[in-house]
Amino acid sequence: MTDDKFIAESEKAELDAHRSARAANLFDVRRFIGGLFVLYGVILLVLGFGASDADVEKAAGVNVNLWTGLAMLLVGAFFLAWAFTRPLSEELGDDEPDEGDRTVTGAPAPTGADAAALRGSETTSRRARRDRGGGGGGSPPGAEQA
Repeated sequence: MTDDKFIAESEKAELDAHRSARAANLFDVRRFIGGLFVLYGVILLVLGFGASDADVEKAAGVNVNLWTGLAMLLVGAFFLAWAFTRPLSEELGDDEPDEGDRTVTGAPAPTGADAAALRGSETTSRRARRDRGGGGGGSPPGAEQA
């Protein structure tokens, strides 16, 4: 290690970024959903393979456990493939603009009459709440407010 404080700060920032990326991937909801779908899909698939003729006849001749288990396995595999091929840390990194990138996206800020209308509605709603009076505390009805 070097005694340079800037290098040490840079290495610490790099380590913190790596830890936060790992934590984001670890708690990715797609992994939980995919894992549960795969788990329940395997259970239903096993039950479907072991279904008796009476069970199949109850469902109008369709082995529901087998087909539902297969569908759940496919959905779980989709979620897991999605989570592993495009990790959450990469998706979060794509949303953040670079330091040099100062472009603003979205609709422009309102100007002119639009901005005045927005400011007017904000003050009107505050004034309406203040004028209600009633049992909410504060001064009694009819008293002037500053």
